[in-house]
Amino acid sequence: MEPAASSDLLPVDFPLSLRWLEKSERIIPAGCSTLAKSPSRVLPGTTAICCAEANGAYFKDIDGNTWLDCEMAMGTVPWGHARREVEEAVVAQLRRGVSFSLPAPLEAEVADRVLQRFGRYDALRFCKSGADAVTGALRIARAATGRQIVVATSYHGWHDWSAYGHYGRQPGPLGIPDSVADTTRWVGGSDPAALESVLAQTWGACAAVVLCPNTWAVADLRRAVSSCRRAGAVVVFDEVTSGIRMGRQATAGEYGLWPDLMCISKGMANGLPLAAVLGPAELMDQATHTKFSNAHSSECLALAAALACEDLMSRTPLWPTWRDRTAVMLDRLNAEITRLGLDTELVVEGTHASFALRSRGIADFWSDPFREHLIRVLARKRIFSKGYLVFSDAHGPEELETVESALLTTLREWPPASSVTPSQRRTAR
Repeated sequence: MEPAASSDLLPVDFPLSLRWLEKSERIIPAGCSTLAKSPSRVLPGTTAICCAEANGAYFKDIDGNTWLDCEMAMGTVPWGHARREVEEAVVAQLRRGVSFSLPAPLEAEVADRVLQRFGRYDALRFCKSGADAVTGALRIARAATGRQIVVATSYHGWHDWSAYGHYGRQPGPLGIPDSVADTTRWVGGSDPAALESVLAQTWGACAAVVLCPNTWAVADLRRAVSSCRRAGAVVVFDEVTSGIRMGRQATAGEYGLWPDLMCISKGMANGLPLAAVLGPAELMDQATHTKFSNAHSSECLALAAALACEDLMSRTPLWPTWRDRTAVMLDRLNAEITRLGLDTELVVEGTHASFALRSRGIADFWSDPFREHLIRVLARKRIFSKGYLVFSDAHGPEELETVESALLTTLREWPPASSVTPSQRRTAR
C-alpha cells in the first residue's frame, strides 16, 4: 500500500462504507460486535469506518481509500498488519490443524517462552481475552485468600465486577445484579490515598486489587502496591493493553515493580485472540481448582502466532522500536501546546505505548470536542485515529514524521474557525 501524504489530500467519498453501515446497524447492535470498533467512535462520512485489508502500517477501506493506521486494531498488532513471519506461522499451523481433542506441545512451548521473557513467574494460564484474564486472576486471588471483596481501579473488561464501577456504579441499566456491589469496590483516578481508604474499610476482607500500572505515577504505584500487601490483598496488574507496547517486560519491568499476578493480552499474537495470567506456583495452582478454563484457550492458531512474535521479540534489540522517536514527538507536541498558549486547555496524556491529545476538564474522552477536531484534521491527511494514537514496528521514520506533522497542524488549527466567534479567535492564542 502507498504511504499517506503529509499534506491535505483531495476529499474522498464513502458510498460503499455508508451503505455497509446502514445494513450492519440493522443486524448487529452498534454495527459491530466489538464496541471499541463501532462506527459511533469515529465520524462516518469523514474518516474510515469499514476496513477491507491491511498491510504494515496501512489499511484500505471498502471504498478503496488507503489510510495510515494509528490505532492498529486497538493496539493488538504491534508487529504491523499481515506481518510475514506471523502469517507464515499461522498458515503452517492451519495445515496441521487448529484445535484438537488433546493439548498440543505448542501450548507449553509458548508458555515457556513467555515465562522466560518475564523471568520471574513460575506458571501461566492462557485464555482468549483480557477481560477473561483479569477475571480469572480474581478467581485465583479469592481462592488463595479465602476472601471475597475485590477492588477495581480502571476499565478491566466488560464483566460485571469491572463494568459496575467503570460505567458509574449503576448496575440496573447494564444488566448487572445489585449484589455486585457487595463484593466490588471502585477507586478511580490512580489515587493511592483513596485506595488506602478503601483497604482500611475492607481490612481483612479484600482478596485482590487490580491496577493498570501504566496509568499511575511510579511513586504512587509503589505506594499503592505496598498498601495492598500490608492489607494482605493479592496485587493484580492489568497489563492487557500495556503488556506488549510498554516494553519487553511490560510496565512492571519498566518500573521494576512486580505484581503477584500479571494479566497480558493485546499484541501477544499480533491480532489473534490470546491472553494470559502469569504468577507464582502457589497462586497459579489455584487456576485448576477454580475451573478457570475455556474451550478455545488451547487453540493453536493464536499460539503459533504468539511463538512467531516471541521469535521476533528475541531478535529485536530495542522494544518497542518506536519508543525513542515517539518520545521526541511527545516532547515536541508539549512544546507546541506551550508555544500556542494552550497549556490550560489541552494536555498530552500517555506514553510511547499509546497517547492522546485531549481537553483538560472533560472526563468523557468520547465527548471531547478536541477529539472530533483531531479526527477531522488527520482524516484530511489520510491518517486514521479515534482520538488516541498507537504505533507499531511497521511505523518507520517516514510514518512517524507524517503523524507528528499532522498532530502539530491539529494543534495550530485549534479551535476550529467554525466553533468560535471572531473575538474568541483573537484571544485564543
